[in-house]
Amino acid sequence: MIRDAGTWLGALGVFVLALIGAWWIGHAKGVSAERARWESRQIIAERAARQTEIDLAQVAGASARRIAEKERLLDERARTLDADWRATLAGLPRCRLPARIGVQLDAAAGVPAAAAVAEPPRTGPDAAALDTVIDLADTLDTVRANYAICHIDIERLTEARSWYEELRARVNRGE
Repeated sequence: MIRDAGTWLGALGVFVLALIGAWWIGHAKGVSAERARWESRQIIAERAARQTEIDLAQVAGASARRIAEKERLLDERARTLDADWRATLAGLPRCRLPARIGVQLDAAAGVPAAAAVAEPPRTGPDAAALDTVIDLADTLDTVRANYAICHIDIERLTEARSWYEELRARVNRGE
């Protein structure tokens, strides 16, 4: 009877060891399979991140080229307008300009400022009207400059929005 109990205990021990061994092998294979799936997803995510970096670099390069081209066009337009203004001013009949306008024209042309005078020059009867015209011209120049800046910002924001929507669509499609 003791021998039978020892045989039973031995058989039970072998069975338990076989059961633990089978569980261990199944567990190890499950962990390996899960690790393989995780590594596969990791590789896919790394490829997507690299592709996104490449796309961002291409978008940044294209944007830099567009900005450079726009700046070149703006510089060209400024030179053209400068030449047009100079031609227009050259075609005007000669007349005396108030000192305030002469100072502004000299500053625009890069002429060094004249030394300060001890007594300011006397103003003519049309000085107030001329001051108003100059103030309005300054305001108009400011409005034009602000409009140009807003226009550039709108174009950049539109480009950024279209890029973001395209990227979001690609991510939603799983590309």
